[in-house]
Amino acid sequence: KLLFSNKYYLMICATYICQQIYSAMLNMGIYYMIYILKNENLYSVFSWAINIPVIIAMCITPMLVEKMKGLYRMNFAGYVLGTVGRVGVIFAGYMGSVPLMLTFTAIAALGMAPWQGDMGAVVASCSEYTYLTKHKHIDGTMYSCTSLGIKIGGGIGTAIVGWLLEISGYVGTNATQPASAITMLQVMYLWLPFVFEILITILLSKMNVEAANEKLRREKGIE
Repeated sequence: KLLFSNKYYLMICATYICQQIYSAMLNMGIYYMIYILKNENLYSVFSWAINIPVIIAMCITPMLVEKMKGLYRMNFAGYVLGTVGRVGVIFAGYMGSVPLMLTFTAIAALGMAPWQGDMGAVVASCSEYTYLTKHKHIDGTMYSCTSLGIKIGGGIGTAIVGWLLEISGYVGTNATQPASAITMLQVMYLWLPFVFEILITILLSKMNVEAANEKLRREKGIE
């Protein structure tokens, strides 16, 4: 009851679910590489285009938090950048430009990475919100949002991938795929990550738990 009375907890759970579905769409990128880009070896290259910016961003996240004066501004701004990056991936994908796709993939990953690095701190702030509003400490239970989101989002994401491929007429044993399957692969790899990026950005725009806690502390006279 305490968990679900905390709107920020629910936002983090929803964000995690969206992130897992987003990841499921990118993980099926191997099919996009094989049937659209005609080079399955590009899958590992795109993976590095994600991982390297994430590593860099994780290293500078503390500095970014200080520079942007808080987690909220940094996370929201990061996902705005990530959304712009995914728009670039869509345009580059339809242009057939692999270098541009890699560039915009890296930009999107760079914007999304800080949230991965500071999510634990945001969960701690959510726990403080419960304490300030309900006078109960549930720090350990509050962190269940991570496992809950991963399990629900991972399951839904995997199921969606299977359903969409089946609906499109994809046949794994075929060397070539029907036009409907090619179109679906473009939707799954280009458009759906963009859609979930927008959803996460909207959630993060409302997740200013820092300001909510500060207001509650002022009202209660807590330093």
